[in-house]
Amino acid sequence: MSCQPIGLFDSGVGGLSVLLELERQLPTENIIYFADTLHMPYGPRSPEQLRQYVFAILQFLQEQNVKLVIMACNTSSAVVLPFAQEKFPLPMIGMIEPVVQQLALSPVRRLGVMATEATVQSGTYSRELKKAGFTGEVYCQPCPELAALVEMGVGNSRLASVLQECSQPLIQAQVEQVVLGCTHYPFASKALSTALGNDILLLDPATYVVAEAKHFLERKQLLRNELTAAQHLAYVSGSLPAFEQRAEQLLGRSLKAQPVGFSAEQANYHLLS
Repeated sequence: MSCQPIGLFDSGVGGLSVLLELERQLPTENIIYFADTLHMPYGPRSPEQLRQYVFAILQFLQEQNVKLVIMACNTSSAVVLPFAQEKFPLPMIGMIEPVVQQLALSPVRRLGVMATEATVQSGTYSRELKKAGFTGEVYCQPCPELAALVEMGVGNSRLASVLQECSQPLIQAQVEQVVLGCTHYPFASKALSTALGNDILLLDPATYVVAEAKHFLERKQLLRNELTAAQHLAYVSGSLPAFEQRAEQLLGRSLKAQPVGFSAEQANYHLLS
């Protein structure tokens, strides 16, 4: 048994969709969530910038003595994960590999992936699906504005307009299922289903990511089995009030958070008193 927390991070509130799945599958685990809202969105960032930000976050989480890191960000998982695994001794699970393994032998012939520009440009989904044995066609659709719109909590009309634009190429490709390739997107799943058509199944990678995390912790005998309430803490690099307000809207409850300073020159975070 281990009371060490699970660490997870994202560019903003998107990773809270993974937090919700952690609460469902692993309700007794302590969790530390890092929201790098100062640099949100990650989608347009260069690989070099992303490595800088992610390495700094991982250093911070390592200092918090986490037992496992979930990259609750598809962009980081697509662009930085292999480099991070070489540099840090922390066990890490990204958002892509677990859902890829789930789809490996799927009979789906036309699969859609909605993701950020950086994730699509990396080609990681198509490459890993082919490597895993998926034989269907993969249609990756970048959605440049969507993560930021979910982050801000814009009105339904603006969200519907952007979703319609992103959905049209996938509808024309006659995809059967769509992977939500950004952790922000599950929070727009109802509107997305309307835009795509309710007959197209949406796949949230968080389900498979957390199942893999649970399996890892069981295998390493690191599960926290105490009956006392689990602690969930959040750290935020940008505006604390903005994060707390949006997090409460998405979670339906408040999430205790602390501000963290960021030094781009040193690529390092530090707690603000």
